[in-house]
Amino acid sequence: MKITREIQQQAAEYVRVYLTDKLSQLYCYHNFQHTKNIINAINEIADGMRLNDQQRLILLVAGWFHDIGYVYEIEGHEQISARMAERFLKDKRVDAEDISMVKSCILATTYPQHPGSILEQVICDADLLHLGKKYFLQKAALIREEWSLTRKFTYTDEQWHSLNLEFISKHVFHTAYCRKNYDKRKYKNIVFLTKLLRENRKKQSLQVKKENDIELESEKNGREMKMERGVETFFRTTSHNHMQLSSMADTKAHILLTINSILISIVISVLTKKVDQSTYLVWPIALLLFVCLVTTVFAVLTTKPKLSKGIFTEEQVARGEANLMFFGNFHNMDLKTYDWGVKEIMNDRDYLYSSMTRDIYYLGKVLALKYRYLNIGYKVFMYGLIVSVVAYGICFICMR
Repeated sequence: MKITREIQQQAAEYVRVYLTDKLSQLYCYHNFQHTKNIINAINEIADGMRLNDQQRLILLVAGWFHDIGYVYEIEGHEQISARMAERFLKDKRVDAEDISMVKSCILATTYPQHPGSILEQVICDADLLHLGKKYFLQKAALIREEWSLTRKFTYTDEQWHSLNLEFISKHVFHTAYCRKNYDKRKYKNIVFLTKLLRENRKKQSLQVKKENDIELESEKNGREMKMERGVETFFRTTSHNHMQLSSMADTKAHILLTINSILISIVISVLTKKVDQSTYLVWPIALLLFVCLVTTVFAVLTTKPKLSKGIFTEEQVARGEANLMFFGNFHNMDLKTYDWGVKEIMNDRDYLYSSMTRDIYYLGKVLALKYRYLNIGYKVFMYGLIVSVVAYGICFICMR
């Protein structure tokens, strides 16, 4: 027969008694409370995925039994749990098909997870749903304590945060419901872990410095101060030079714009009136107008402002990929996020220098583009003006 609500309730009572009587108190995470949390998560996901009653009952029985194997073994507990569920269901004369699906669901929770059916995906997501919850770090702390008590694994704060960051970064929710409702919170947990890891590394760095000899530390700090002053002078001078060169390029472009605007006005208002009387002037005038127009276009391109999308994500800031020193990169960010990003830069010297280097580099790239357009504009204007005058002279001589 199929799994019924009564069988599911009997499974719940069986697991409760079994874990309460036989599971070691050292398991402060993988205990009956964890099993109840999985059951709640299965019901939530099943509602969101609109599973039918029979699918829900199969998942609930699998959820009750999925960690009962911890009574005997840590490694391979899924296989033990599956066998215990099979024996229980056979005693209840459940169909072989339902038993097979329950076992498949339990075995699918083996890490790394590779669920196949939709039911396997649901129980896998339910088992690791805490990764997308606000209390993720509290659950992680329970796992850390359990591993210390049962496996004798000990970690420093940095090692533990690194392990958790690697685990949660690689994890992917399998169901569309969990991706929609829990991916955003999981991403915030990743950002927070990254920040914790950086803070721990800073604390360790400070601790190492405190342990050094005072005299050597003072000498080192003196050298670092001189180096920092040199670095600051370098960045300040380089940035100032870039800005001066940019200002010079804009000034030269404005000169081109002014001259060509005057020439175009003169040609259109004065010389074109004489075309009827002196038809030989048509080609020189047209050539001059073309040269002025092309020169004007390149002068405008030189001074044309360019803005990026103007926003960086918190993840990019946390990874040190954001440059918040140029307004074009943050003009669409809200003040709270920008303030947090700037503090991240100020609290990390390497990040600060990297941002300043990136800012100077892209200033140089923009400057190179400006001078390329300016160079083309000046060449077009110079050679075009010569050709226009020569053309006028040829036409004038030929008409005499």
